[in-house]
Amino acid sequence: MASPVQRVDAKGRRAKAGTAARFLLPKIAQALFVVWASYTVAFLLIHALPGDPVLAALAVRGGDATTTDPEALAELRARYGLDGPLWQQYLVGFFGIFRGDLGVSIATGLPVTDTILRVAGPTAALAGFALVVGFLIALGFTVWAYVARPAWVRNVIVQIPPLGIAIPAFLTGLVLITVFSFGLGWFPASGATGFASVVLPGITLALPTAAIFFQVFSAAVFDAGASPFVFTANAKGLSQSTVVFRHVLRNAMLPAITIIGLQVGYLAGGTAVVETVFSRDGIGRLTVDAVLARDINVLMGVVVVVASVYAVVTLVVDALYGVIDPRTRTQVVGARPAAEAPVDGDPVASTFGGSAPVPAAFGGPAGDPARSEDETGARS
Repeated sequence: MASPVQRVDAKGRRAKAGTAARFLLPKIAQALFVVWASYTVAFLLIHALPGDPVLAALAVRGGDATTTDPEALAELRARYGLDGPLWQQYLVGFFGIFRGDLGVSIATGLPVTDTILRVAGPTAALAGFALVVGFLIALGFTVWAYVARPAWVRNVIVQIPPLGIAIPAFLTGLVLITVFSFGLGWFPASGATGFASVVLPGITLALPTAAIFFQVFSAAVFDAGASPFVFTANAKGLSQSTVVFRHVLRNAMLPAITIIGLQVGYLAGGTAVVETVFSRDGIGRLTVDAVLARDINVLMGVVVVVASVYAVVTLVVDALYGVIDPRTRTQVVGARPAAEAPVDGDPVASTFGGSAPVPAAFGGPAGDPARSEDETGARS
């Protein structure tokens, strides 16, 4: 026979599992909706274009579409899944996503899945490099602007990162190629072999990424820096580095995580200009080639892959909220009963008497998500 303690523990575990399911299931449904909506809109727009994609593909290959046997054209349409009515093409293509079957490329005759996987690696390396470098640049300028004195120096610093998004990426890329490839010979001007080939296109993408990061980081950091708990930390005589990195940056992380997730989705499919300038194989350049060739199967495949990456990253960002914000984590996995005594060392429990508050995202009062823990430390 189970003891009362065991029954309470089992009930608590079931409550935590139910709370986690109620949090995750809507997020998963939203991710699936994003993929479905992206596929549907792209399908309608692509098939609204005039012309026959099979005839366009023949023209790209150098063939004469006007003299091609009609039976051969019908065979090609059947091979590429373009012979049925639109509703049938839509359903076959959509359910093929769940099997990993994105169709066959009209321009090359190769499976679309294999074509995208072949260029996904270079794009992932480029996007990852740009994301890390852009994050570090934005973080460095944010901290520099926060600690800079006097005010006019800070005003000058905050005007520097936006230049990264004001200058077109193709112009930045051409300047970097001219200086560091043709002039100094430090990095290759084209290709996707080795780490050196990632540096110049990665920096080209990192500059506008850093500009976007900086706009969000600076607003969050200056807002956190004006909070009472930062004033208390300064009054206690803590060093500037401790105040900045332990109190200010920590409380400004939630907006940073959100924008990082959005930028990952953008970088997954927003590399077309950079990959074209640097003659790199990648999803962006593949998309440009597919548009020129009217290869609608490849275009649909790229849309599905980019939308899926964006949806997965959004799910990961939502999960990271529970890691960064203790109140969100406690709410997601199941809060302690109000009568339970707070646990020593638990900043949330010690602050709120063993019952975590409901964050603003779940209908609770608005406020700084991580401020409660720092205020507790400041009062102690």
